[in-house]
Amino acid sequence: MNNIKKVYIFGLFNAFYDSFYIKGIQDLFGKNKIEYNVSLFPRFKQNTFAVIFKYNDNTEYKVIIDSRDAADIWKDELLWCDVYGKINYNIAEIPADLGSKIIPIGPSFGIKFFNLYESLFLGLKNTLSFRSVLLNPKDYLANYWRQYKRLPLEDYYIKEKVLEKYVFFISSIWKKEFQTNTNRANFIKACKDSSSVLFEGGLAPRKDGDNLGFDALLTTGRFSLQSYFSKTKKSEFVFNTPAVLSCHGWKLGEFLAMGKAIISTYHTNVLPSPLENGIHILYVDKNLLQDYSEKIAHLINNTQKRQELEDNAFAYFKKHLEPKVVINKLVNFQD
Repeated sequence: MNNIKKVYIFGLFNAFYDSFYIKGIQDLFGKNKIEYNVSLFPRFKQNTFAVIFKYNDNTEYKVIIDSRDAADIWKDELLWCDVYGKINYNIAEIPADLGSKIIPIGPSFGIKFFNLYESLFLGLKNTLSFRSVLLNPKDYLANYWRQYKRLPLEDYYIKEKVLEKYVFFISSIWKKEFQTNTNRANFIKACKDSSSVLFEGGLAPRKDGDNLGFDALLTTGRFSLQSYFSKTKKSEFVFNTPAVLSCHGWKLGEFLAMGKAIISTYHTNVLPSPLENGIHILYVDKNLLQDYSEKIAHLINNTQKRQELEDNAFAYFKKHLEPKVVINKLVNFQD
């Protein structure tokens, strides 16, 4: 790592999504080596996360991190880079000729990385500096503020006492994601049907009023980000299922970082290392209401198993998904 003298980050990155990886870069190389730049890069789209690592001998190593929900691969970016880190890595979308450059890096999520001064100063400075190539300056600047309203990664690591038999889950209803909605509904129904579970939450009402037939499962409560995280940490276990476009979604990464016992449907996309059933996570086998009920009953009455899943989930995050681990893996990909 000491032989890298400069790190150039493509200036049109998405601060809301990409602060996770900027933290990893800064943790490994320090703040003083980082420069935000557009002139050294091709005319990439806004919200592209591209990085050039410059070594002491002036050779360069080029990295793309693709954090989009979609599983398709950006061809121009793939041709440019030495390694392409893909969150939603799907075998069917990997091109045969350049597939060896693409590696699955697993889920990330939005974190607060820049403090208030940095969010305002860097956001304004970069918006003005790159205004000639920004297609949407307003959204670009807003992403710095959205990033600031998140929680620091270290806050995820802070444990709260789990409340006995308490389960908290809240989620959106997606217009075009029938299976995701059904999976979430099955989990909520199974929790509500169990006399052993004290359930709080439900599906959040859609703004257009069309709740797609899930009105009986709507939550009446509104939860701030702080409240959401606190209640999630106190929950005996949580539920995960692939989200929009069958992506991993932020929840999976968040739950692993919090060290939660996770009940989940199977993943569509490839992870950097498998989450082993009964070790890191508890998978729903048949995705039927009865199966959800069985998994819930198993965990609610088995504190030792819950704690084992919690410890292994957190260990998985630290080993495979922590920002500096991902960046280190990408930088050393060809070694």
